[in-house]
This record gives sequence, C-alpha cells and structure tokens, in this order.
Amino acid sequence: MGNQWPGEVSRALATCRVFVPLYSPRYFGSEHCGREWSAIQMRLAAHMSDPPPVIMPVVWFPVGDDDLPECASRIQYSQDGLWSRNHSTGLYGLIKVQSRRDAYRKAILELARRIKAVAESSPLLEAHDLPDYTTLSNAFADYKVSRRIKVTVVAPHLGNLPEGRNPYYYGMTAQEWNPYRHEDNPRSVVSHVAEFARGQGFATETAALGLPGEPPDAPGMVLVDPWAADRPETYETLRKFGDEGARWFPVVVPWNMADAQTSDAEPRLRRSLGEAMTGGEGDPAIHDVTSLRALRHDMPKMLAVASKRFLQTAQVYPPPGPVVRRPRLMEPGDDNRPE
Repeated sequence: MGNQWPGEVSRALATCRVFVPLYSPRYFGSEHCGREWSAIQMRLAAHMSDPPPVIMPVVWFPVGDDDLPECASRIQYSQDGLWSRNHSTGLYGLIKVQSRRDAYRKAILELARRIKAVAESSPLLEAHDLPDYTTLSNAFADYKVSRRIKVTVVAPHLGNLPEGRNPYYYGMTAQEWNPYRHEDNPRSVVSHVAEFARGQGFATETAALGLPGEPPDAPGMVLVDPWAADRPETYETLRKFGDEGARWFPVVVPWNMADAQTSDAEPRLRRSLGEAMTGGEGDPAIHDVTSLRALRHDMPKMLAVASKRFLQTAQVYPPPGPVVRRPRLMEPGDDNRPE
C-alpha cells in the first residue's frame, strides 16, 4: 500500500474540486506539500481567465503574514472574518483550549459549508494528464524558516572505503552516503534529514565534525556510518570528538540490516563505536536507527534533544549594566523575610 500512495495522491490532486491546505510552519516546510500546491496551480492555469477560488486555506498553527511563501501570500484566507477571528491561535489552539471547543466546532461547520458551496459553484477542471506530483517543483521553495541546525556526516566516500566494503551505498563525498539506498530511494541520508528538519521548522547547514573546544553557536546533529569506525583515521576523530562532543550534539547511527555485509559486521562495528564514544550519565552517546521510517519517526525527538543540549551549553550574553537581584514573589508583609 505504501508504494501506491504517491499514485493515489496524484489521482486525488488531478480530480479534487477543492484544495484545503492547513497553514503551519511544518506545512510550508514540507517539500511534498509544496509539490501538491504546484499540482493545484497547474490545474488552475488551465482556466484561461478568472480561475475559481478553490484554494481554501485553514490556519492550523499561526504563521506570520510576512513569513508566508509568495504563492500562499496571494491567497485571501480571512473571508467574512472567519479566519481573522482565529488567526492568532489557529484551529490547533482552539482544540487545545477547552473553553474554545464551541468556536472550533463552529469554524469546522462553516468550513464544511464553504467547501460544499465552492465545489458546487466553482468546479475546478480535472487534469487527466497531470504529472505525478512527486516530479513537480516545490512551490514553497522560498519559505524561510527561522531556526537552523548544523548536520555533520561522518562516513567514508568512494575514495577511502574500508577494505572490501560494498561501494553501493556511497558517493564521491561523505554527504552522498545513503545507507538505505535502493531503486526507489536514491537520495542521500542527509537530504532526508534536511527534509524532515525543514518540516519541523529547521533550516539545515552541513558542517565539519568539530572537536571539543568552544561551545557551538547553533544546535547540531552528527550522522555516523557504522563503517566509519572501521577506518583508523575516522575512528580516532570520533574518539577525540567523544563524550564531550556528544554532550553538545546527538549522534545518530543509521543501520541497514538488509545489507548483509553490515549485518555480519554489526557486533564488531558496534563495539568499535561504543569504544570511541562511551557515553555517560543521562542520554546515551549514540542513538541507533534501523530504517528510514525509524529515522523519520525519531527526527522530532532528535531535533528536540539537539535544541535542548544547545540551550544547556550555549554561550550566554547578559545585557550590559550592573547585575540586579532576581525578582521574587512574596506574600504581603514578607518584605523583611531573609533571603
């Protein structure tokens, strides 16, 4: 069923009568959602003039008007004041606040009424020749996220593979490493991480593996190929990075047990990685993932860990001026209570 999903989405995009995007930072950070928007734009282009108002945005989680991608900023979404009333919280906020459940239900009923009215009065021409949406461009390519995360890849490349290692999973640089490569997944693992991170509101930067020293200037994450521990130079780099670096950045090790060579070498590789980064109290030094699905599932957690560790270790910059005592909440008459 999973392999049929892109085809099902493409058919729905080619025949739907109304398109209801749920605005949120995560929505605009998704390449797949951006391609879906492009598919609808192609269908609208078939209307030579006066295209029907079939894009009906819903504010799921607030996004600043200045932060919207250009294609979305041109869409009016405050008709009759419905979304302007809920713009500051979005529908997600209405769900979470018990006292506003009635407002949520009213908004959903009004949305359903409008979807029905638009579908009946302003039909969108079907597109029997619409390309597979996964091949379309991302309409949200100009969306800029406010947070950033540095991603480091520690992996061999075709020029320095461990002796006997299968070159199928590697490229000309470490960033081209793809442990889950197959005919349906030619993309590098770091490109998947960048897509997942963008969906969570992070822009990714690639970075070199730093050694303990100055605290980082942004959250970071390290992707390590288990086979990197099989090369003496890389093993030594990981050892120097060690627990101090792992205190700053989560270390994610993707394993592909469908690769017989990796499966056979797992005990030795796992032992080498454990010796290089022994871990300590609290979170383990290494987080293992065994599939692309597991990586996708764990990315929100890894991003949260990366952000937390950065906040714990980041350089602080207090405002200029004398140090003042922190305010305290006291009961009336407690002015003379000792500190």
